[in-house]
Amino acid sequence: MGELVVGKPALQLNFVVSLPLDLVSVMSLLYRAVPGSGLDSWLVSTRRSLPAELRGDLDLLHGFSGRLLYYMEEPVMRFEPTRPDRIDAGVDDLLGFLDGLAPDEFQEMAVNAVERVHRDLGTGLKAPPLENAAAWRMFLQAGLTTASIDDAMALVAYAAELKRRTIALIQGIWDSVYAEEWATRLPALQEAAGLATQMAGRSFGTAFADLTGNRVPSTLAAAWNDVEAVTFCPSYHIRSFVSYVLYKPVLVVFFGAPELIERSQPRVLGQEGQRPTETVAALLRQGGKITSEELLDGLRALGDANRLRIVDLLAGGELYAQEIVGRLGIAQSAVSRHLALLERAGLVKVRPRGGMKYYAVDCGRLDTLAGALCSRGRG
Repeated sequence: MGELVVGKPALQLNFVVSLPLDLVSVMSLLYRAVPGSGLDSWLVSTRRSLPAELRGDLDLLHGFSGRLLYYMEEPVMRFEPTRPDRIDAGVDDLLGFLDGLAPDEFQEMAVNAVERVHRDLGTGLKAPPLENAAAWRMFLQAGLTTASIDDAMALVAYAAELKRRTIALIQGIWDSVYAEEWATRLPALQEAAGLATQMAGRSFGTAFADLTGNRVPSTLAAAWNDVEAVTFCPSYHIRSFVSYVLYKPVLVVFFGAPELIERSQPRVLGQEGQRPTETVAALLRQGGKITSEELLDGLRALGDANRLRIVDLLAGGELYAQEIVGRLGIAQSAVSRHLALLERAGLVKVRPRGGMKYYAVDCGRLDTLAGALCSRGRG
């Protein structure tokens, strides 16, 4: 019968637009948005336009808690933005909550952030007493990126000042650059969240790959047993980068909203040099018909984001399997399964050459499939 073990409930995936979560993501992106970073031009130009004092606090408050920027996650995650009653929270709700916390709690957040850095490094170090300045300097050293040790010490040692500057940074980024941007991008974020909700029944790994275009990072895979809730949040400026907040037992994953919307747009016949609908219908009249079973097979084969991406890749020309694996960034076994389904449905043609298989889209079959749908729609 097998061994009896204590089970773990299946994870429920949530897909939400959250201003507090989006704001902490944008601040981390602005921190990283230097020329040559590969981040989008709005982030780079916006960082450059920040007042010097605000940019200095952005760098300091992100720059003493490791490359994963743990400290600025702390106040936002302490707010519990994924709680059902706080999904629609605004900046005033977040700032009001933080203002109500005692200064000592901000020191606790800083301690927790740096201890998370030491856990990642495997040192096992815990925070020494604040009175022991020499030990604290050593403790902070491990997490320094852009912050100097003297500035980090001065920040953490004075709880009231740490609280003031943390709240001022959030308020300053919002007032200076992000309030208008949020209002402009909110419709796209809401559309992306609605599209992502269609993945609610999928596994985490599949949803992660389909939404971010990437495989699950090893750091997340290693911490998976500690995760109890997953929330996917659309971001307008993240592009194809992987960004997440692992605040055990909660995991928040950000994905690119414009990219998901673009991938989800139906391809309209008659645009970009494709055959117009009338021509496809004419092809059907000339004998390019398929049975209902074949139509269903074709639709099932196309009903997966990764298989659609493979079709998009092959639309640019013939590729062999390993090239597809490299471009998609998913496991070779998964690519092989996707290609087999597409081949079985007749949507992809295979040509052996030099011991390798080369794949290409069967454009005629795609036209026939599209035409069958169009003819059904006309009755």
